[in-house]
Amino acid sequence: MALLSRKKRYFFVKVLGLLSIIRWPNVLFTALTQYIAAIYIFTPNKGHWEVLKDFELHFIIAASTFIVAAGFIINSFYDLEKDLINRPHKALFDRIVSKSFCLNTYFVLNAIGLAFAFFASWRVFLFFFAFSFGLWFYSHKLQKLPVIREFTASILSVLAVFSIVLYYQHINWIMLLYGGIFMSLLMNREIIKNLKNIDGDIAVGNRSISTKWGEKVSKNIFGTISVVMVGLLLCFYHASVGHYVMAYTMFMSFLILLSWGILMTSNRKKQLFWAHRLYKIMMAVSALYLIVH
Repeated sequence: MALLSRKKRYFFVKVLGLLSIIRWPNVLFTALTQYIAAIYIFTPNKGHWEVLKDFELHFIIAASTFIVAAGFIINSFYDLEKDLINRPHKALFDRIVSKSFCLNTYFVLNAIGLAFAFFASWRVFLFFFAFSFGLWFYSHKLQKLPVIREFTASILSVLAVFSIVLYYQHINWIMLLYGGIFMSLLMNREIIKNLKNIDGDIAVGNRSISTKWGEKVSKNIFGTISVVMVGLLLCFYHASVGHYVMAYTMFMSFLILLSWGILMTSNRKKQLFWAHRLYKIMMAVSALYLIVH
């Protein structure tokens, strides 16, 4: 009985390790954002239950969920050495899950995701097949290329959320502006992550904006993207007719400028922590705005 109890405990810890590797909050956030966009953006005149009865929508979101989870696994697989330097406690916890188990899970999740995509349509299947390859190629090759690395990570994250466009086949100027704001948020978040992980990137030979040009240039690029984001928000304000668009624009602009100021003036450890927190808040606010707009 004691042996069985230990096995159960080990299995439970292994499941927690796997959930940590796939970054389940990020995966959940992607799925929830897709459902919110489907209900409040693409089908605003339909009832919620009518939208949720559409199995093809669920197939697309399920495909996205499984393939994004697989993408986090393969990214963690290639980032193990770097994570041991940047996040030693988390990396050691994640190592409870063996490399072979990670790879097997990666292939299984991809297969499940592609199966759901195939059930949706052949176009959706082709998209997610290319998307899955892109996630692997980013983790295997593009992480070593500055600028391309950050841009590709942002593009892939936006594609994960906006993959439901494949189903609705409808996009307008306001959606493009919103996508630009979301992508800019992701770009700046990538720069923050680069600054946080600079020691590990240098140790394993990954080339990011921070390792190639240094912290000062990284912060200047961060500031440039921040200005672009505020400009996009102003365009979004003029193009949108939502009830809370002014509050959203002002609140987001304030947080963007605040995070920029924190990054430029505080000491390194605190600035990265608070800037990263603010960007998480901004992403959550952007998703919630879709509901109340």
